[in-house]
Amino acid sequence: MGMDGQLDPGVVNGDVGALRDRVLWLEQELARREQELAEHRRDLQGLHEREARLAGVEEDRKRLAAVAESSADFIGIASMEGKAQYLNEAGRQLVGIADGGLDDVEVSSFFFPEDLRYAMDHIIPETVKHGRWIGEFRFRHFTTGAPIPVLYNSFLIKDPDSGQPMALATVSADLTERKREEEERVRLKDEVIRMQAAMLRELSTPLLRISDRAVLMPLVGAIDAGRAAAVLERVLQGVSADLARVVLLDITGVSNVDTHVADALLRTARAVRLLGAQMVLTGIRPEVAQVLVGLGVDLRGIVTLGSLQSGIAFAIQQAQ
Repeated sequence: MGMDGQLDPGVVNGDVGALRDRVLWLEQELARREQELAEHRRDLQGLHEREARLAGVEEDRKRLAAVAESSADFIGIASMEGKAQYLNEAGRQLVGIADGGLDDVEVSSFFFPEDLRYAMDHIIPETVKHGRWIGEFRFRHFTTGAPIPVLYNSFLIKDPDSGQPMALATVSADLTERKREEEERVRLKDEVIRMQAAMLRELSTPLLRISDRAVLMPLVGAIDAGRAAAVLERVLQGVSADLARVVLLDITGVSNVDTHVADALLRTARAVRLLGAQMVLTGIRPEVAQVLVGLGVDLRGIVTLGSLQSGIAFAIQQAQ
């Protein structure tokens, strides 16, 4: 301020300039800090989004873990080096592994030594190459050593970013009960076939009681080695069970008479005589008689009659 009490224009101009600079600096600083605040807000938003994604991933992981633990199937994960990393409760119960870590458990210990070569040479390479292998296989029970048949579903787990293999996993279904049911079905089927065969033998070699001590077996059709054996067995059972004294064998309906048939008749007659009964043969047609003579069959010891009626009358008379 001058001597006359008025402001010095130079001083006033200097203060205004400094004030202007100060205001400009403050405006720039405010803009910078607003930009930093906006960046912080963006970073914070990104952080919140990442936290939300992680929370979602963790929730998905928990749900998947709950599904695996609730599953009745064997669910396991192993490293690419063959180290067991995870096994659900159903899997532990299936193979007899107690609760606890799997740090010292090798995948190979789940298999029998004789099966391990197939797993190493076929299943694992196919899984790595194609991403999956499905087929029937078996596990080894860790406590009892018993085999456990399973439908083995092996698949590859890949890194979602790089696509590189991360682990080997399996979801395997226990086939023990199914195998037992299949074996039972086979057993029942075999039993039905056996019973049907017995019924057919019974029908093809019927043994009829014609009196208290006499039985009749009419034969019809072709006689092969199997049927000849059935005839002998059935006759001997009848003689023994019914205490028959006379066995009447009618061959009127036999279509073929050859060496095998003649031999079967002779063996049956000898067996009947050993049981103390008498053999009567009826229904020998002229052409059959020629065949028997041509074969040189010795029918001594066997009563031969022309017709079934005469044979029945003879058998009843002899059995009295």
